[in-house]
Amino acid sequence: MVKSARTSAPLLIMCLLVGGVHAAQAHRAVRSCKPADLSVHFEDGQGAFDGMSHSGAWVVLANRSATRCAVPALPDVQLEDAQDHVLAIGKPAPLSPHQQPSQKILKPHALWRASMYWVSGNVYDGGQCVSPNRAVLTFPLGDVRVDFPARTLCGPAQTPLTFEQGQLQPVPR
Repeated sequence: MVKSARTSAPLLIMCLLVGGVHAAQAHRAVRSCKPADLSVHFEDGQGAFDGMSHSGAWVVLANRSATRCAVPALPDVQLEDAQDHVLAIGKPAPLSPHQQPSQKILKPHALWRASMYWVSGNVYDGGQCVSPNRAVLTFPLGDVRVDFPARTLCGPAQTPLTFEQGQLQPVPR
């Protein structure tokens, strides 16, 4: 003789709710990306950043690990010379009130990018221009150092210069 299994509705609802909490917690428990997880390079945007005395680039990140990991939506970026002197520092682009920096979850091998804009012509009285060799991206678990393409950044006679930096966004397919 076979008995049918019967579960009370309140017990079933409780199991579903507890399971839902665990799933939500698992979604939030994504680890921070390690520097070794990340591949970083620059793209010129096929001239999209270039103007009379402006230039820029996309900084492109890829998670080369086999699992998801998290990075800040606005990683700190500094540009250095060959002697490790900081020449330029990224400053956040203005954000709308609903667009607050947070973390981005990078799926394995997915590409993300952030814009970088700067003044490329010596348009300042008594200004200065620099040509960085390297970019340093700072993440919670360490820095990623990568060659910076041959570009010139200019600004007022202050050290270091600044450039505008946007938040990470998925690379369109």
